[in-house]
Amino acid sequence: MEAIFCLPYPEYNIASYFQKYFEKKDGYSVAVPLSRQQKGFDLLMYNVKTKKTLSFQVKSSRAWSSDKPTRGFRYSSWFGRFEPNKYVDYYVFSILYAKSPSDKKRLDKINPGKWWSSRIIVFDNLEITALFDNLKTKKGEPERFFYFGFNEKPEDIFITRGLPLKSFKENLLASQIKNIRDRLQ
Repeated sequence: MEAIFCLPYPEYNIASYFQKYFEKKDGYSVAVPLSRQQKGFDLLMYNVKTKKTLSFQVKSSRAWSSDKPTRGFRYSSWFGRFEPNKYVDYYVFSILYAKSPSDKKRLDKINPGKWWSSRIIVFDNLEITALFDNLKTKKGEPERFFYFGFNEKPEDIFITRGLPLKSFKENLLASQIKNIRDRLQ
């Protein structure tokens, strides 16, 4: 048994965003399992007013920056394909990346809190299943990996491997808040 409870940063980051969008005063609560070996979910969101709960599985990747953009994107991240769990309501993909100063200022003159940012992409269970059904290699075989590419504009996020170039702007967390809230009503 571990003496110290710790939460992996991607899960902490997602829980922090959830608490920002789903406030306690409105009856929402975000819960985390006490065991790191918890099967099936990483976070739960509960609405005390309606007694409804949603489960979330968090997947994370860091992003790599390149001065030579891949398919037109400065940042690229990758995830491995997995078998979706029918008991998970949402899959949340967290991408952590170091911002590059565009005006070439020295990094020590920039506020360190502004060096890092993240992109958060949300799929419900049906969406992730459909995505994986369509991920194919150029030979038509099931693709084992999928990549997301993006630039610094917050609304940019595209799948760049496994499917023809496609925007997933509607799956960014800010675009999914209403859907999550509706399911908890």
